[in-house]
Formats: sequence, structure tokens, C-alpha cells
Amino acid sequence: MDDLGVYLEQVYGDSAGLADCPFTTAEVNELQSTDEMLVYLPSGQSPADLCVRWNIRSNIDFTQETLIRTAMNSESHWFIASTSKTPELLYRSGQAARREYEEEGLHGMDLRRYLAFSAAFRWRFGVLPDQRYWCFLLAGSYDRSGVSVAGYDANGTLNHHAWMYNFKAKFAGSRYAVLAPRIELTPETESLTRAYRGQRGVAGYEAATDRMSS
Repeated sequence: MDDLGVYLEQVYGDSAGLADCPFTTAEVNELQSTDEMLVYLPSGQSPADLCVRWNIRSNIDFTQETLIRTAMNSESHWFIASTSKTPELLYRSGQAARREYEEEGLHGMDLRRYLAFSAAFRWRFGVLPDQRYWCFLLAGSYDRSGVSVAGYDANGTLNHHAWMYNFKAKFAGSRYAVLAPRIELTPETESLTRAYRGQRGVAGYEAATDRMSS
């Protein structure tokens, strides 16, 4: 957990006033073995604010952009993401990726999560992720029926476009986000199990129905 304090200090300047991490020490300590990382996203900050905070250049004119939709805007939250430098599920549509993640209790990225992930990834590895690739931002949306895709070009500039969910290409993939299986960390909630990539089940669901045998 020592690296967590360094991450917060160097990426956010200060950990004071930030929401407590709802992941357990055991869940944090296993991230290296699962090739994952912990990311913090503060509430109330727009994608434009986050780009300014982390000096991320973008091709988006945020003063004119009104169609990008993001999730959990009023809640600060932590999530776990893959440390892969490229997205997974390449040549799989956003529609197929969303279905696969949902079966595993996982969530998608949206633009705000993607920016927070990018800042954490750059802090840890010294480079931006997804250079010359596109990533479906499955937790958000674009307008009424589209989906945002984002990635970084060779010059480190964030590029954003709107596509349809059924589009697929060999240079387009997706990324997942694991939300904590608890609102807060207490003795009663510590035993709840987080969702894992590649493991189907209800661990990542907020609610589920027990099956009763007759």
C-alpha cells in the first residue's frame, strides 16, 4: 500500500480530502500478480478539467462538445484496470466486449475513467497507453446510440471519435474497470469478493438473485 500514497501525491498532489479506498489490502497486494493497477477518479471534474490537471493534449474541443456522456460524475471512486499497454479484445466490437465484461461482473471505461487511467499508467510506466490503438469507452456513450472511442497518437495527443457499438477493427479494442464490491471497507464488507477478468460470476454485480431448487 506504500506505492498508493506515492501515486496519490505525485498524480493528485495531495491525498487529503480524497475518498477512502474501498479495496482491501489483500486485493491491492495481488494487483502485481494479476497485471492490474489501482486508479482514483475524483468527482465533479470534467474531462476538460482532467486534461488540464495532467497536461494531456487532446483533439477534442471541449468548449463545443456536448454529446459525450460519462458515468458516476458526482461520486469519487476507485477502480482497478489492466496494466497492458494496448487494449484487449482487438477485432471485437464494443457490443461483444460489453457482453463479455458484463458476464464477468466488470464495467467499462468512460472518458473520465480513461483519463484517470492514462495519468496513472503514465506515472507508473513513463508512457501513455493505447498509442496508435482505439479503445471503446463502454461505460459512457456518445449522443443517443453511439459509443466513444479514444486512444493516443504517436505524439501523445488524445484522440476521440464516436463510432457505433457493432463496429470492429484490428486496431480497436476495449478496456475493463473493476469497481469495489463494497461501498466502504468495514469488517462486515471485507469478505465480499471482487470481480476478476476471465471469471464469470456475480461477484462484480451490485445485486443478484439466488436460485432456489424445488
